[in-house]
Parts: sequence; structure tokens; C-alpha cells
Amino acid sequence: MDHLYRRNQILDIIRNEEATTQSDLRRALARRGIRVTQATVSRDIEELGLVKTREGYRREGHAESPAPSQPSLAVILKEFLREARQASNLVIVKTHPGNAHTVAVALDSTGWPELLGTVAGDDTIFLATAGTREASNVRRKILEALAE
Repeated sequence: MDHLYRRNQILDIIRNEEATTQSDLRRALARRGIRVTQATVSRDIEELGLVKTREGYRREGHAESPAPSQPSLAVILKEFLREARQASNLVIVKTHPGNAHTVAVALDSTGWPELLGTVAGDDTIFLATAGTREASNVRRKILEALAE
């Protein structure tokens, strides 16, 4: 299970459900099909900057929990990217198993004008561009982001 997905689920739980203890969070995650240990929940709480209040967990300094900030593209690529190859007007990106969606979302959010869209499977993403020059530019940008 992708830790970004799990942490987004925790933020959704604290926004929409009552979770006053780590056990409450574990049970809420289990109802969503995510089985975790208490240590994992504790680590996620710390990483997300959550604080315990009388009403339950909240993001520190936030009355309402806003959408979570995502790691930078460079961080995501360094963690999950295995390979990026060009095939005509496509860029084929290989990730570690189960991480293609996370990388595709990050790439979609770049706003690169050459990138028309992405299709993600389990460990492969197809990035569509208008032509070979645009595909080359997208691949170059991916490799540059890795070097950051």
C-alpha cells in the first residue's frame, strides 16, 4: 500500500469521522481496506503533523483540515521511477510495482504544455504527447527533475 494514499485516507478520516485515538484511526483505515500496525499509524500522525485535541486528531494550526500537500515531483520520481523511455510521441515510464498511479498524478499536476495526458497501470505509465519533439522534451524534463 502506498504511504501517500494511506496518509491521504487518514486526513480524510480526521475531516469526516471521529477519531480520538490511534485505535480509532486503525479501525477507520481497516474499514477502508487498509490494515496497519499502531506503529505505522503513530509514524503517519507524526509525519502529517497531526495533534490530538478533545475533538480528535487535527492538523496543527488548522481548524479545518485542508487538502494535503504533496511531495515535489523530484521526490516522487527519486523514490518510485525506474526508467523513462521515448517511443515516438509517447514516453513510457516504469516504476516500482504499485506506484505508477502516484507518479502519474505528480506528472499530470506539472502543467507541462507538451504533456497531453497519462495512463497508469501497476508499474507502467504511458505519457501522451503531440509528437516526437514534445515526447523528447517531456522525457528530458523528467530526467532533469531526477537530478534536482
